[in-house]
Amino acid sequence: MIALPCVQSYPLDVSLHSAIVDFDRFDHVVVTSPESARLLIDAVASRWAQWPAKQQLWAVGVGTSELLKDEFHTVRTASSPGSKSLMHLMRSEILLESRLLIASAKGSGRQFDQLNSVLMDPVTHLELFELVPDFDLENTYIDEVDGVVHGSARLVRAFLEIAETHDLSVLDYLHFVTSADAKAQLPAGSRYHQIQSPTPEGVRLAIQGDPSVKD
Repeated sequence: MIALPCVQSYPLDVSLHSAIVDFDRFDHVVVTSPESARLLIDAVASRWAQWPAKQQLWAVGVGTSELLKDEFHTVRTASSPGSKSLMHLMRSEILLESRLLIASAKGSGRQFDQLNSVLMDPVTHLELFELVPDFDLENTYIDEVDGVVHGSARLVRAFLEIAETHDLSVLDYLHFVTSADAKAQLPAGSRYHQIQSPTPEGVRLAIQGDPSVKD
C-alpha cells in the first residue's frame, strides 16, 4: 500500500467566526472528517477553556469519532458510516428548537441542510479548511497500483478530477470507499468495496470477498 495524496489541505482562519465565538450556543455539532476534527479541536481550545458540557457531538465516521473522544467523551456515530445514515439517526434525536453546527471542509457538508425541515433555525456551517486537488504524477509510481483507498467523498471527487487530467482510467482500479456518499461519486461500472475505515485492516477484510460493481 502506498500513499497517494490527491489534495492539499489549507486551514482557514476561523478564530473570529461567529460559530467559534459563540460555540456554546450550539446543542449539536456534526464533524465530517478527521481533518475537521483536528482543526475544530484547535479552534475551540484557542477560545474556550472547556467544551460546553451539554453539547452533543456527532461524527460521520469512526476515525473522526476517535479523534474527538480524546477531547470530548460523548461522541455519537451511526451504525454505518456516511452522512445519510447519520442524518437518519439524528432526525430521531434532535428537537425542533435545537441549534446545529456542521464542521467541514469548504463547500462540504451541505447535505446536512436536509435537517432544516425538522429545525426551527437553519443549520450553521463552519468551514475549517479548503481542499485543492494536487497530484504530482511524475514523482508518483502508480503503474502497478490495482486499488485506491478513498478516505472521503471529497477525496473521491479529487481523484476523479486528477484521473481526467492525466488520462487515467477510473474503471481500471478497485476502489475502497468509506460511505454511501463516497460510493455515489464513482462512475457506473466501477468495482468497489465499502469499508468501515480507510485502514490496512479494513482493506484486508474487504478483499476477502468479491467487489461490488457500481450501477
